[in-house]
Amino acid sequence: MFFIVFFFASIDAKQIPFDTIVSFGDSNTDTGNVYNLTNHTWPLVPPYYQGRFSNGPVWIENLGVSNLKNYAHGGATTDNNFIQGYTASDTRPVPGARQQISMYFNSTNQTENNFERILFVIWIGANDYYFNRTLTPSAVTQSILNSVKDLLRIGIKHLLILNQAPSRSASFNERTIFHNKNLSFAINQLNSNHKEISLNLFDIHSLILNIFANNSLNTQDYCWLINNGNLTNRCSNPSDYAFIDQYHFSARMHRIIGDHIQNYLIHRYTSGLPNFSYSFFYILFALIFLLTH
Repeated sequence: MFFIVFFFASIDAKQIPFDTIVSFGDSNTDTGNVYNLTNHTWPLVPPYYQGRFSNGPVWIENLGVSNLKNYAHGGATTDNNFIQGYTASDTRPVPGARQQISMYFNSTNQTENNFERILFVIWIGANDYYFNRTLTPSAVTQSILNSVKDLLRIGIKHLLILNQAPSRSASFNERTIFHNKNLSFAINQLNSNHKEISLNLFDIHSLILNIFANNSLNTQDYCWLINNGNLTNRCSNPSDYAFIDQYHFSARMHRIIGDHIQNYLIHRYTSGLPNFSYSFFYILFALIFLLTH
């Protein structure tokens, strides 16, 4: 009986089937790289949480994989050779996504990697438009594809790409729609040419719009005002807000995003296993059978 209960309970406790996550991106995913780069001077701690651009852990820390190799830097663009990104009130240059991939490649013995057990993640692009408002979505998405192709040349097996999230700026949101259409088309083409690779494009844009429409979070305002490196606290409870400052999500939003992406990955990679409701009835049936025989 204990064996049966343990077996089905272990199925219920599904996790994404990876030992390691390797991530590239900007402040949405940064877990302290800019904080270390600026000798612990940016972002301001406190109130920002341990070098994150939020008041708590960011979404990728909520996926349930403890071995996280994170190269994301706040302020990063898709490629410094395309458009340079900066942090610390736009004063400190940071590596773009392609440079982050080079950092990973140069610091890792690829022959020792089991790519079947590593999930690579890219969430990048918003800062390209921030630092150069004349850029077209087709140019930015092509720059993202260059990073994807860099990873494919390494020999990766699993890649998660996030599209652009909605922002508080109407002008950015208009370009975001075209950006996401271009990115979706390009990834679909890559998928058709690389059947041996699991390329997953997660629609973070639709997810966040859905969260905004069906959650009590304050989406019109933000909690902390950042101006020339100075911070002004404008709220009493950051958990009530979707945005912690003018640009970044609150820890509560990161938790919601992380939970949804974790569920997406579990469904994507373990959809053949029974779900909770079926497992519950299997356990109940097994207990009844054993107790009555």
